[in-house]
Amino acid sequence: MIPRILWLVYGYLLVFLTGGALLMTLFVAPTLFARLGVARAGEAVSVLFPGYFHLLFTGSIVELGLLLILSRISSRPTKNLIWGWSAGLAIAGALALYLGPHALELKRLHDQLPGDPERAKAFATAHRLTFFLNLSLLLGLLGATLSLLSKTVTPFAEKTPPAPQPGNPV
Repeated sequence: MIPRILWLVYGYLLVFLTGGALLMTLFVAPTLFARLGVARAGEAVSVLFPGYFHLLFTGSIVELGLLLILSRISSRPTKNLIWGWSAGLAIAGALALYLGPHALELKRLHDQLPGDPERAKAFATAHRLTFFLNLSLLLGLLGATLSLLSKTVTPFAEKTPPAPQPGNPV
C-alpha cells in the first residue's frame, strides 16, 4: 500500500512540475515579451523565474528522494528514473543556485550601462545558457511524464494470476 501511495505522490508531483515548466516556458515568458516589450518583460521575468527555478529544484529533490525510497520498497524498476532525476536535479540546481542569480546580476549590470558591449555579451551568453538548460529540463520532464503515462514505468504492481501447476487445473 505504501509504494502505491508514494508512486501516486511521485506522479502528481511530476505532472505538477511538468505543467509548471510548460506554462512558464511556453506561455508566460513569451506572452510577457509580446505584450510588455523587452524592458518591462525582462523586469517581470526577473521577478518570476527565480521562484520558478527554485520550485523546479525543490521538486527535483523531492522526486529523487521518492524514487530512492521506492527503489528499496517497490518491485518496479527505478534505476533509469533515478539517473534521469539526478541529471535533472543538477540542471535545476545550476539554474536555481548559480546561473539564474548570475544572469540576474549580469542583467542588472547591463541595465546600468546598456551601451557596454562586454556586459551585453555576458548577459546574452548567460541568458542563452539559462534558456537551453530550462528547455532541456522541460524536455526531461515531458519524457518522464510520457513514460509514466505510457506505462513504461508502471506505478502499481500488476496483479498476475499464479502460473498453473502441472496436474493442477486452472
